[in-house]
Amino acid sequence: MTTIKDIAKEANVSPGTVDRVLHKRGGVSANTEDKIKKILKQKNFKINQIASSLAMKKYHKLATLIPQFDENNLFWKSPFSGIQKASQEVNAYGIENHVFFFDQFDPESYLKAFQELIIIEPDALVMAPFFLKETSKIIQTLDYKEIPYLFLNADLKGYNNLCYIGQKSFEAGVLSGKLCHLCSEKGDEYLIVLTRKNIHDYEANNERVKGFKSFFKNKFPNALINQIKVDISEGHEKVKNKINDFLNKNQRVKVVMVPSSRVSYICEAIDNDKLSKLNVIGFDTTPQNVNALKKGGVEFLISQKSFNQGYKSIKTMSNYLIHKEIPSNEIPTPLEIITNENYKYSHSEERKYYDQN
Repeated sequence: MTTIKDIAKEANVSPGTVDRVLHKRGGVSANTEDKIKKILKQKNFKINQIASSLAMKKYHKLATLIPQFDENNLFWKSPFSGIQKASQEVNAYGIENHVFFFDQFDPESYLKAFQELIIIEPDALVMAPFFLKETSKIIQTLDYKEIPYLFLNADLKGYNNLCYIGQKSFEAGVLSGKLCHLCSEKGDEYLIVLTRKNIHDYEANNERVKGFKSFFKNKFPNALINQIKVDISEGHEKVKNKINDFLNKNQRVKVVMVPSSRVSYICEAIDNDKLSKLNVIGFDTTPQNVNALKKGGVEFLISQKSFNQGYKSIKTMSNYLIHKEIPSNEIPTPLEIITNENYKYSHSEERKYYDQN
């Protein structure tokens, strides 16, 4: 690897002179500067921004805004673990990441967490945009303060985010439609079970539903697609009664698609005699969903490699802060079909991280 000393030797100047040219500090004659720049170009020399930042004692403050997780809402544990892993790695390069959590069902909690993080004056932000109205308020502040930000997991349009890292939700919905069709026979009906009170506030699930319906509209326009909403906050018994009452009245429903990460909860709510006659497709490899997959309640899970999403978000923003490396507008994560047979061979990076910690 070419060093500053190598460039200085070839230009017959001191390393300090080369350093002045590299960092545009002046004090070098025009002829000498031109000579050094030509050699730098010939050697395709690039500054080691990491070493340079550390040498100059430059530290970057990164903030991350994501939903809190608990035993009943485990999806965000996976991306958070990826965030932790990446944060440990970039810390050695002068990046300090501060994670702020919010209640994914409470817009006020979302705004409050942002108000707390903006106090630390971050150089950049990784955020999971949840609520449309509140996100607009947050972005106004970020744009005004000229704080770069990227979106994680949900791809909201019309903003100046550096990039989006996550699943292509519409395409994931199309894939779920194909899987549902493969699980059905002529005359079968389909059921979409929505598990959030405000689906329009959660763009990823909304796009999955659009993709699902688009598949059938384009390929099988006569397919009958039913849709119900359940409010988990009302309690398991009410959800259970609503779903089973619907299935009793619509016995041609043979395939169920759950666009959120709550497919295991829906399986638990469906009576066993009914569940055994259904093919259920869901999203995300939370421990509960994998358990439902192993028990046979779920036929397929569509994974978005959420651990990798969290990891890539921190690495991408760190590269931007350190190297000024501008990422692609979108960094999509794989659409991986998970079955009981292949789960143990997937998500190896995530399991390795858990084993090491």
